[in-house]
Amino acid sequence: MKYTFPYQEQLDRINRLEEDLQRISVASDSNFHSAIDAFTSFFIQCYHLRDWLVESRYGRRDIDIFISQSAYLSLCRDMANKQKHKNIDKYEPQNHVIEHNDSGISTPIFRYYDPFRKENRFGIDVEEFGTLIDAIDLAKRCVEEWQRFLYIYSI
Repeated sequence: MKYTFPYQEQLDRINRLEEDLQRISVASDSNFHSAIDAFTSFFIQCYHLRDWLVESRYGRRDIDIFISQSAYLSLCRDMANKQKHKNIDKYEPQNHVIEHNDSGISTPIFRYYDPFRKENRFGIDVEEFGTLIDAIDLAKRCVEEWQRFLYIYSI
């Protein structure tokens, strides 16, 4: 067996998905729909590492507290649940993501021009942050936060 703990399989999957996002970091009309699908898949899979950690004997309470205290993972959780269920009604989200209708689909991820990188990128508009977040940067931060969790709570 390749993995000692179940979460390791999901973490590898998340790392591969995050690498795939790097290939679509520049937003265009031709890659918009596939990019939205890739981001949606990433955030859903990334948040649900939580379930794999529980199965791997990490404490559910520790995981949930860690997610709630992380600006990045709480946003990942709220985006994953909103994208998967359309509405969040089982809890009060920490982050209120502004949904956009772009190219005929409703999504929290939209195209914006980044004057520093001098290119069109994918962003997320979050009321509580007061500024947009680059979707690629958020994905990277989420993976880093899970690594930090594993370091703190290593079993």
